[in-house]
Order: sequence, then C-alpha cells, then structure tokens
Amino acid sequence: MKRKLFVAAVLVMAVAISQCSKETDEDAIRNLIEADTIWFNPNSEVDSTTSDDRDTVAIWWRGVQTHDEPIIDIQITGDSAWVSFSRGNFGHFYSLAKIDTMPWVLWDKNLSETAQLRAIFMRTGEESDENRGWELDKISLAFGQSNTVNTVSIDSLRITTQTEAVDMLIVDPLNTYFDLESLVTFQAGEQVTLTLYTNVADGHAFLHTFILAWPFYIRLPFTNMGDGVFQGTWHAQLVAIPRFAIFDLMPHSTIYTQEGPYDFNGWLLPYMISE
Repeated sequence: MKRKLFVAAVLVMAVAISQCSKETDEDAIRNLIEADTIWFNPNSEVDSTTSDDRDTVAIWWRGVQTHDEPIIDIQITGDSAWVSFSRGNFGHFYSLAKIDTMPWVLWDKNLSETAQLRAIFMRTGEESDENRGWELDKISLAFGQSNTVNTVSIDSLRITTQTEAVDMLIVDPLNTYFDLESLVTFQAGEQVTLTLYTNVADGHAFLHTFILAWPFYIRLPFTNMGDGVFQGTWHAQLVAIPRFAIFDLMPHSTIYTQEGPYDFNGWLLPYMISE
C-alpha cells in the first residue's frame, strides 16, 4: 500500500513539474524576440562621420554600448500577439574637434538613450509546432531618443525614389507597421531622396545604415534646408538582405561644443534591397 502511495505521489509530482515547465504562448514569443538579431537589436553603435560647420571641424562617433534588460510587453488575442519592446543603450559619444587654429581636442560625453519598437506576431501553425506555431509578421519603425536631455524631435519623414516606386510620408513611427513579406523595398543602387521635418533649425541630421560597405559604413549627412527641414540623397546598397536605416538628429551643441550634452532623436526604418 505504501509503495502504491509513493508511486502515485511521484506521478502527481511529475505531472505538476511538467505543467510548470510547459512553454506558454508568451514564452514562445519572448524566446523568438530574444533570439532575433535583426529587428530586436536597435541601437546607434558603430557609426561616425566627419563634418564641418562654421569655424569648427568635428570627427564624431559613438563608442561601444551596453544595454539594460529589455522591457517586453506581449498582449495575445486569439492567433495574434501585439508586442512592445523597449531597451536602454548606454555608452559614450565622442567628438574630436578643431576650432580655428587651435589644437584638436576630444570631448567625451555620456550617452544614454532608449530605443522602442513594436511588432505583431501571428500563430501560423499548431501549438505542437516549433515556437508553438508563432512567427513574426509585422514590424514598426523603431524610435530612439536620449534620456537625460531631449530637445530635438523628428516630426515626419518623406521617402521618394527615382523610379517613383516609393513615395511615402511617415508621421508616427511606432504605429507604422510593415509586413515582413513586403517591406519598403529599394532597387539595388537606386537613388533615394530622404526629407526630415524636425523641430530644430540649428541642427544636424544624418543617415546611418549600419551595414559595412567596404571600407566604410554608409553615413550620409543631410543638407539643412532651413526651417527645420533636412534633405539627403542616398544610393541604396547592392546586397539583398533586410536591415534598418537610422535617421539621426542632433542639435549643434552636441557635436560642436564641449558643454552641450548628448541630445538625440532617431527613427529606424526597416527595409529591403530587391534581388
């Protein structure tokens, strides 16, 4: 009798452990997010450029960043899941500046920023399938801004192409979603015109693609058109892989003065180069 009771107790415990360790839908989606290295890794690391303004030449770059644990909110309704992702990026912003005939000086500023994006997952299979049948379906633009000081903002982004295949105005990055099967797509090497509408007239805007185009990362300074409007022309890359392009806005003081803190707003656009 005692042996039967012991066996029964073991079976009950095994069932309880099995139920506790069983992966839930939220677990499956969270695991997909944590394993993703393309869309859920928004940061402004590994970029730099040289620019001239007034009486100062500056070579600036962001150093290696660390990150806090992301905040991931998952809301599941039926076979759809809405995800909000947020993560802090921390490091240093460097500006190597030369003012008139003075020697070069290096300004080291603390970098603290938060990147956000949203996504929609769909259950396209069965619960018994890998990841319980969940797949990433749609992704928003990502949105980043500095934490301690944030005075600059991108109000909207206009994208047009020479072939007229793309002509869009984006005003709400976190609520603008793209199907992964039909991302914004540029022809390899085609000319793309980008216009940023912002709240800062005395600022600087840049494009960073974060994809190495030997021997340099592609960095495009926008032309200040006045009244907070910045425009640039970019020739899309040649390799057909999905990626982010970041449109990066900073005030004059961040790059060209020692006392100006890191002040940043950026939108990250998911896109594809056609094969």
